[in-house]
Amino acid sequence: MILNMPRVRPILQLRTRITLLVSLILGLALLLTGILVHWRMEQQTREALGEKVVLLSRIMAESEVVREGLAGRRPAGQVQDLAEQIRTESGVDYVVVIDMNGLRLSHPNRSLIGAHFAGGDDADVYRGRSYLSVAKGTLGVSLRAFTPVRDGDRQVGAVAVGLLQSGVDRAVVSIRKRIALGGIIGFAAGILGALYLAGRIKRILMGMEPQEISTVLQQRNAMLHSVREGIIGVNRNLVVTIVNEEALRLFALAGSHGELVGRNVEEVLPSSRLRTIIETGQAEYDQEGDILGLPILTNRVPVLVDGRIAGAVATFRDKTEVNRLAEQLTGVRFYADALRAQTHEFMNKLHVILGLVRLEEYERLKTFITGVAGRLDDEVGFVVQRIKDPVVAGFLLARFASAREQDIRMQLDPEAALSPGADDAFSHDLVTILGNLLENAVEAIGDGPRREILVVLRPEGSRLHLAVEDTGPGLPESIRARGFSRGASTKGEHRGFGLWQVARTLEARGGRLVAENRPEGGARFSAIIPLPGEEP
Repeated sequence: MILNMPRVRPILQLRTRITLLVSLILGLALLLTGILVHWRMEQQTREALGEKVVLLSRIMAESEVVREGLAGRRPAGQVQDLAEQIRTESGVDYVVVIDMNGLRLSHPNRSLIGAHFAGGDDADVYRGRSYLSVAKGTLGVSLRAFTPVRDGDRQVGAVAVGLLQSGVDRAVVSIRKRIALGGIIGFAAGILGALYLAGRIKRILMGMEPQEISTVLQQRNAMLHSVREGIIGVNRNLVVTIVNEEALRLFALAGSHGELVGRNVEEVLPSSRLRTIIETGQAEYDQEGDILGLPILTNRVPVLVDGRIAGAVATFRDKTEVNRLAEQLTGVRFYADALRAQTHEFMNKLHVILGLVRLEEYERLKTFITGVAGRLDDEVGFVVQRIKDPVVAGFLLARFASAREQDIRMQLDPEAALSPGADDAFSHDLVTILGNLLENAVEAIGDGPRREILVVLRPEGSRLHLAVEDTGPGLPESIRARGFSRGASTKGEHRGFGLWQVARTLEARGGRLVAENRPEGGARFSAIIPLPGEEP
């Protein structure tokens, strides 16, 4: 089952959306932070400038020159000189000393010395108060601090130190520029970070958009659950992350139920060998294993992400089903070979008949046809009389024809018997067993002087005694010692599957294959199989 979903591209791609979202959030955050910082810095700047003028006004009020100048004990010019010195060194706009009548003793503009203090906010200082004020004087709107001057217990005047509002605004604007510059730099850095993050996420997602990822995920899930192989995937920590329905079915068949995802694979499947796959990075194919006793055939491969092992996947099938499929294929091959042999033999006989007709040797033709028909009648009649299962009987007749074509004398035991097959699977298994054994016997005989094969099928109560004997050289001791393991053969590499398959089929039926060498020469393969419906 494959989902075929249209690939729709979004208006904005993921990278663009991530960049815009991060930029918007960063811009709002910087804007809000800038406003708060600006407000706070402006407030702190104004407070710092206010503290500065207050401090300078107090310093001037404590000066002996100022006190004595206001008391008339020192020339007023000295007060002007001191005020200008303090103004120049401190960076304020003016330092004005005034007497109790509001007349100036000092001023940056000497022409205004002796005139009344301007601004109208000096009344409270004559009452002995110190304070900050913002008012418009002769130099313009300014922030100024007033401090009374005392000579002993008597107030003799006051000091006003001021900064023009334009200077205060310039300081605030300078701070505002620095905050704006910091915000711009921060926003630019955030944009670059957003672009990098968006690109990194895009690479991690292999260039796909979220909608495409969703489609691929659904397709993957559909494929996982549609295949007829069990699939288990684990991460590097051996935690199960993927399990398809077939795997759950096989686990249930083995008697294991419950959730598998999230559990350690060595807990649910101790024989998985996935730890070895992750540690070595080497794949394993067509390996035999088991799920809690259920035989399986499995493949194990590592999962690589950017060249690094990120986990492993195991796929497996019920080995019984695999064997059954192999046996079915083998049986079909045997049927095809037998039919080919029969066809070939029939064509040879037709050629003989055609030749005799053209030569007008009618008497010899009559004798040939009578002999062929009689021999076939005897053979077919004998097999059909003894073997009531039509599948097995037809197969044996085809094998006899094939043997005659190869100049091999193949016989059915005179005491052979087989009841009609009530179980098609049993008939098929018999064809598989006999086909492999007869194939081995034909290959073993080779070009030997005696080329004979005997097939034995005798019922013994609830069991069937089956045997195939040949007149070949017999089995080497090395092969007999290895038994019927997969690949054990004297015929070279990639052989030795026939006897292994026969042994597995017999084991599934409750039987056992026995191989021995005959005293008179040749090999004998025999087995006793429970008949269908009978206990082994």
